[in-house]
Amino acid sequence: MKHCSCKVANTQFKTFEDVEKYLDSLGMFHMELGLERMEKAKFLLGLQFTCPIFHVVGTNGKGSTATFLHSIALSYGFRAGIFTSPHFVTPLERIKMNDRLLPKPAWASLIMEATDVVPDLTYFELLTVMSVLAFMYSEPDVLVYEAGLGAKNDATTAIPANIVVFTPIAFDHTNLLGESLEEIAEDKSYAIREGVQAVISAPQDPRVESVLQARAKALHIPFYTMDTVSGLPDCMKLFKDGTQQYELGLKGKHQFENAQTALLAWYVFCCLYKKPLEGKALAEGLATAFIPGRFQQIKAKNDMPALILDGAHNEHSLQSLVSTLESEKIIPSAFVFSCLKDKEPHKLAALLEAFLKRNKLSVPVYITEIQNNERAMKAGELAELFTVPVTVFPSLAEILHVLPELVQEKEKPCVICGSLYLLSEFFKQYPEKLQLAY
Repeated sequence: MKHCSCKVANTQFKTFEDVEKYLDSLGMFHMELGLERMEKAKFLLGLQFTCPIFHVVGTNGKGSTATFLHSIALSYGFRAGIFTSPHFVTPLERIKMNDRLLPKPAWASLIMEATDVVPDLTYFELLTVMSVLAFMYSEPDVLVYEAGLGAKNDATTAIPANIVVFTPIAFDHTNLLGESLEEIAEDKSYAIREGVQAVISAPQDPRVESVLQARAKALHIPFYTMDTVSGLPDCMKLFKDGTQQYELGLKGKHQFENAQTALLAWYVFCCLYKKPLEGKALAEGLATAFIPGRFQQIKAKNDMPALILDGAHNEHSLQSLVSTLESEKIIPSAFVFSCLKDKEPHKLAALLEAFLKRNKLSVPVYITEIQNNERAMKAGELAELFTVPVTVFPSLAEILHVLPELVQEKEKPCVICGSLYLLSEFFKQYPEKLQLAY
């Protein structure tokens, strides 16, 4: 959809519905590279913070790592804000203060303030600016910002950050970030910028770590990994003597890495800002962390069978999903699968099929199509990528309507996976499963 660059009349924004209508007119997927508009907004709106900011950048695990950090901050008793993307049902999900959504009337005021001064922001830029304004008024003690696609041209990079946290960087959005792993890492490395006090990284491909280390070194910013930090206190380790010390609110082996990355980042934060290391608060923060659609388990209720919702949308995240099913010894009753056509569907189908064959499962696989999304893979074309029998449905809504009849063993979970946009369709029907607090 064409980006609107005209000046917006403030009278347009009287309700949250007006805000949604305007955001929709910008086009969620519309991008205009460059940080010029964000820098202009920073200057004209006086965007600034006096509190420490974590900037979480990477390909996989960004949302989970950011959520662990936010949850730990809350357990410490801090006033903490978090900005994440994308959303499932409503833009309200993207900006939270103390784990609560902003009141809807506040959104009308924020978008009015932003567009009155800088009317040509893109969808993501506008939401980023609105989050900054909201947090400035909220007087937070600490903030967590999850980056969008990259870093060099990502709106969140225009916001000053104190600690940059890199989650695993892998192939994704190659049309925008680069065809090679080194090119993708180079783009994301621009999150390391003037004013950053420390860089923390999860385990990376050596090619990626080399790029990140080089940029941090060039800017004389300390670079930390679990392998380079000596004398890390036991309370900051997820595992001690091979035993897991903390329970995690987010399930799956891949969350061990995200949680440990968050712990390392929090340790560096405590050292920089002379905060105490509180094992009890760490335990509470890790255990209460929640983000919808990340191996989210829903118990069987009434006629609806048990469900596992996972937004695994690329090769790395889908491998994490099937590995978690195996490690947790979960035998699904069925799979509901769809994906975007730019996410290498043949690799995702092969991974899912390999899991079924490896575990000698003959459970039903229901293929559907993500609605109203130009990037969606056609259900018929997706079905052709499988050699095991699959059943095609036009939409997730139609599957959910007949799922109680299709699944015989209600306590065995049906896994819905392949895209966050597929889960968005589920949450639109069952918004209470998002567990949002106002």
